[in-house]
Amino acid sequence: MATALLIVDMLNEFVSGKMRCDDAPGIVPKIKGLADCFRKKGLPVVYICDTHYPGVDRELELWGEHAISGTWGAEVVDELKPQGRDFVVRKRRYSGFFQTDLDLLLRELEVDRVALTGIDTNICVRHTAADAFFRGYRVAVVRDAVASWDGAKANEEGIRYMSEIYGAEVQSAEEIIESLEQKGTHRQEKGQGGANP
Repeated sequence: MATALLIVDMLNEFVSGKMRCDDAPGIVPKIKGLADCFRKKGLPVVYICDTHYPGVDRELELWGEHAISGTWGAEVVDELKPQGRDFVVRKRRYSGFFQTDLDLLLRELEVDRVALTGIDTNICVRHTAADAFFRGYRVAVVRDAVASWDGAKANEEGIRYMSEIYGAEVQSAEEIIESLEQKGTHRQEKGQGGANP
């Protein structure tokens, strides 16, 4: 069994667009380092991306239009663009599992643990962690690779919640990389990445 890196909503809209999370640019290098390490080890890198239909998705009633399908805002930031064997899962609600094929994908990749990164710690990351826990996955939260719109205090509270309620391991990017470096390479032989960035 293997660990998959989940990169949640590191999109133009949220990193530098109209719904910018001020702390998001600071976590980009940590996520990039993790993604490079996971790829080197043959482990899955999965991008989970908000992608909404204008005038349709009810979430837009709460937040206004954002990450609209086919627009710049819904694209992954240039520094973290998906590469050849990565996977992209598009979502219309907070959780990466809700009405997507993420669970099927992870099971076919023989994943039993997910390492969560991205934004927002208290919304999409948290709801994805909840659904991962409900489905029996072990959950890790990368504490220096998640961010919240409400700042550092809210970020820490979100991390603590996932640790206490879902039993999430809380590790730094460096700790996860060191752990992976000590293990052998996992051969990812389940085909190419499943979607366009």
